[in-house]
Amino acid sequence: MRQAAIQNPSVGPTIEAIRKTLGLSQEALARLLGISVRTIVRWEKEGDHPPPLEWERIDLLRELVETAMDIMDERDVENWFAKPKEFLSGRRPLDLLSSFPGILQIREVLEKVRWGI
Repeated sequence: MRQAAIQNPSVGPTIEAIRKTLGLSQEALARLLGISVRTIVRWEKEGDHPPPLEWERIDLLRELVETAMDIMDERDVENWFAKPKEFLSGRRPLDLLSSFPGILQIREVLEKVRWGI
């Protein structure tokens, strides 16, 4: 059952869940992804589907949010992404989410936290 949800998640609810969990406005998410606010609105509210590369990034963000919610209290997720981390050279995890390498770096960090490494 979970596999089907992962393979074909709804665009609007996915984007809205990412935004709300990370405490981002549509404008902030648009800046993070390097796209227009209107595009976010079309995806989130009107159900337009992002191009494949953008959808892949959004899906990776969804996975990060789900992983973070699995390993920490839901109330702490937004704070964890928003606060600078020494192990990221003083950068915030949120700042790294604008690129694929940054997303992968945060995924690695979250997996290490999950497994106590």
